[in-house]
Amino acid sequence: MAKKRDFKKEYERRIANAARRGLSRSQARGHAKAGEKSIRSPRATDSARLENALKAYRKTGRQIDAARSVGVSVELLRRYLRENVSVKRQGRTLVIDDNRAREMTVVSKGRIFKAILPSHDAASVNGEYLSAVRAFLLSNEPASLREFEGRSVTDTAGKSYPFETDPNTLYQLAAAGSELFHNVYRLIL
Repeated sequence: MAKKRDFKKEYERRIANAARRGLSRSQARGHAKAGEKSIRSPRATDSARLENALKAYRKTGRQIDAARSVGVSVELLRRYLRENVSVKRQGRTLVIDDNRAREMTVVSKGRIFKAILPSHDAASVNGEYLSAVRAFLLSNEPASLREFEGRSVTDTAGKSYPFETDPNTLYQLAAAGSELFHNVYRLIL
């Protein structure tokens, strides 16, 4: 016959062990509060699925639908949103402020750099510039580059990267076979 478990003692032992390790009672139970770190390490697949859920949430505006579409719980999505982005309500709409750093390709001073850009706005400007460079290389019309003359992006270290708008330099970089547009964007978590 199987040994009868004493659940009360097991629970007390778990709480005592967590207290010795400096964890809260809710962390010891396995259900950490919103501001607390979970004692379990996150699975690698969860971060990719949660990123997809965030994208779906931006489109739909509903957390339940976004979580269901990628197969994660609504609670997990809410925790991820709380820890990684700022969601504010303006009237009937939700504004998602995503200020995580992003590693991107930056074309500046005749060279291609990998820079860590501090916010979504800086990454968006750099993405528009790279899109304009691609359009220029496909059409040979430098008009798309004119709006970026004199503009730059600044990385997290404070270094400024003025955008390269010289057509000849861009042709040389494209002909050199450098990976100008491959893996352009990566979130720094």
